[in-house]
Amino acid sequence: MYLFAHILRSRFLAAIAILGVTSIFFGTAGRSAAREINAPRLGERTLTVVSATGQQGGQVTIPIELESQGDEVAMSFSLVWEPLILNTPVVTLGSGVPAGGNVILNSDSVSQGRLGILVDFTAPFAASPPAREVVKVTFNVSPNAPLLQRPINFAPVPVPLSISNTSGALVQAEYLSGTITVTPSASLVTVSGRVTTPSGQNLRNAVVSMIDANNVRRVATTSSFGLFSFGDVATGQTYTFTVASKRYRFSPKVVPVTAAISNLDFVGLE
Repeated sequence: MYLFAHILRSRFLAAIAILGVTSIFFGTAGRSAAREINAPRLGERTLTVVSATGQQGGQVTIPIELESQGDEVAMSFSLVWEPLILNTPVVTLGSGVPAGGNVILNSDSVSQGRLGILVDFTAPFAASPPAREVVKVTFNVSPNAPLLQRPINFAPVPVPLSISNTSGALVQAEYLSGTITVTPSASLVTVSGRVTTPSGQNLRNAVVSMIDANNVRRVATTSSFGLFSFGDVATGQTYTFTVASKRYRFSPKVVPVTAAISNLDFVGLE
């Protein structure tokens, strides 16, 4: 049915020697990305680097998304970034690709912060909205990366910027760069405090809960001195702390943890 798509696929594979492609892998169909960004204007086709945040010494995944017109079967583009911040990119097919997709990479200049990517398919992309995730690029973030926001840009080298339709013709598109925001690496600290009665007496056997943003709960029981402690608490997150007692009520506390805390105290309500 898509004769021209198969012809285009052959041209892409034949271009390997010309473009200096160093690796190729194949994938299967996936579901459309659930996240929706602003719908394109009529006739608009865009390829976007989706901005992301990554911690020093961790990993960050950068999706590349297409606002599709429903006839795209092949594309090529290059990504450029700062190699002192990001390194060792790993490319996988995205969740919005049609059946029979494959990715061809030119990684000769990765150490200089450049990667060429070519993708083609046996069927066209479904029309947007939502945006169609083409590939995901996962980077390692340098442990010494500065805490700032830096661009990840499209570029015409080492492979050109192009999108082809089912007729094998090149089509116009807008290429939108994104950013990587580097945040401090998470450290593990201790959060502790005391639970007392309204009159200031230490309260034993009260149950203190610590709940993170993913609703994961940890519990600690107070000692005879009313003390409780949570070890290995990741910084850079906000937690909700609650206290349960048979005799007293306690107001919950929402606490952003940026360093160790030793005075997270609770006083019972009459």
